[in-house]
Amino acid sequence: MSLHSNKRVPKDKFIRSRPLPPVAISTDSGIKCMDILDGCIMEILLISPPVFDFYSTSHRMEPLGLIYIKKMLVDHGHSVEIYDATASGKVKPQKIPKELEYLQKYYEEDSSPFSLHSGYKRFGDSFNKIIKFINDGNFDIIGISSLFSAYHPDVEELVKEIKKYSKIPVIIGGTAVTAQKEVLFENSSADFMISGCGTESMPLFADFIAGKLDIEKVPGLIYRKNRNIVSNAPSTEPAWSKDIIPERENLRIFRKKKIAKTVLSSGCRNRCSFCSIHRDNKFALREITHIRNEFEYLKNIGTEIIDIEDDDIFSDPHFTEEVLKLLKEFHGSGIQFTAMNGLTAKNILPIADELVEAGFMKLDLSLVTGSEKAISGMKRPHDLITIEKIVEVVKTRIEVEVFLIPGLPGTTLDSTLETMIHLNKLKIKCGLSPLYLVPGVPMFESMGIPENLRLCRGTALYPFDSPERSNIASLLKISRFLNYSLTSESDPDFEENRNYFLKSLQRKKWFRRTKTGEWTDSFEFTGDFSGIKM
Repeated sequence: MSLHSNKRVPKDKFIRSRPLPPVAISTDSGIKCMDILDGCIMEILLISPPVFDFYSTSHRMEPLGLIYIKKMLVDHGHSVEIYDATASGKVKPQKIPKELEYLQKYYEEDSSPFSLHSGYKRFGDSFNKIIKFINDGNFDIIGISSLFSAYHPDVEELVKEIKKYSKIPVIIGGTAVTAQKEVLFENSSADFMISGCGTESMPLFADFIAGKLDIEKVPGLIYRKNRNIVSNAPSTEPAWSKDIIPERENLRIFRKKKIAKTVLSSGCRNRCSFCSIHRDNKFALREITHIRNEFEYLKNIGTEIIDIEDDDIFSDPHFTEEVLKLLKEFHGSGIQFTAMNGLTAKNILPIADELVEAGFMKLDLSLVTGSEKAISGMKRPHDLITIEKIVEVVKTRIEVEVFLIPGLPGTTLDSTLETMIHLNKLKIKCGLSPLYLVPGVPMFESMGIPENLRLCRGTALYPFDSPERSNIASLLKISRFLNYSLTSESDPDFEENRNYFLKSLQRKKWFRRTKTGEWTDSFEFTGDFSGIKM
């Protein structure tokens, strides 16, 4: 069945694959379900929206959740299409939102090797292109993924645009919804939201729209009824209880190789005070046979790297043993592995040698901080000594990068810088992810962060009303240079870059390099970073 029409839909009209007659069941939004139709096939569009930010990691933007949901809907008898807005690879400069204008001086155009992100951009297709795709189609349901809280305002803007042109029911899901539920729905233009596991709930939601199921029986569904917000209980079914092998249409590229994301488990058993992933996202392991089936499929379509995006991987000993056997098996057929979401060091040390054998090309270790004071307040296990032991085991056989979160309560500029320099001496790259928090996590309320989701992102450089912001940006600059120093001593411009970097530290004012090669002032900072003598 075709999902497209050659006729452009007028702004005040919409196309449906079948009439929508009035029925008894309705919601305050005016959306009514269809008469019960035997074998009713719903035309469903799932949208992974564009990203608006100062940067985006395109190889990690594969809409994995929507891919699994599509498979479940198709198995349920429906016709489904995914619009992956970021797959096009388009990048277009955007006017910076007013609430983010203060970041302009930190993210200026800079051609130096220690530059930060330059300019606010849209990564992916425009809203207009998405609307045209919808208008040219014949859809009964539109589902939109709201993966990160900071991007939810942009999702809402997309919903508003859709609602200008169509009356098709719109439902939003994703981790942002799961973490905040009714809070996000209160002022939303969407007709529905869904929290928890979409793979279980979306087929039942389609049954509701088709008139085959009562609205109360859709797990995790959030809707309006009698001017009240109703939130159905989430599904108790484990997220990965089914053997789901979704089709992949486009593989992203990472280091000139075809890469695909997957997950071996859902949820996390840690309770970090800065994270929301454990809220309504119960820890569950996939069956090894199901993982094997998906790996086999990925191998057959030419996947060269599989990125495991679990939040709590290798924490279960028996499961780890089985997974390692599987990874070694598929590495034998030429596949490499990575885990870019970050690995907990204590889980990795006992199996470091085996990860080499299993084909891990890179270990992204989540240290978060080297400050003992900060660690005790986070409720998360971290240990710099353990990371040192891991590096000693893997040596040069696996690339190691360690991630820190500057700005955490209990951390200082000195402690963060000390950890960064220590890692550099060990020849370990250091990645910095500035603190960002979302409503609903313990640390959010305690730190008095403004109720503005656009500010809940790493590029916002928390804290918001403090001169420390320039120092956090400075730490990012320093991390860029430290990593540059590990890889670029053969660069003919190395000494020049190094000298300007040290000159910046001396003057407490950063320089940036223009496209013509000239060095000019950027922003000032207050911290003392004189400990860097390189």
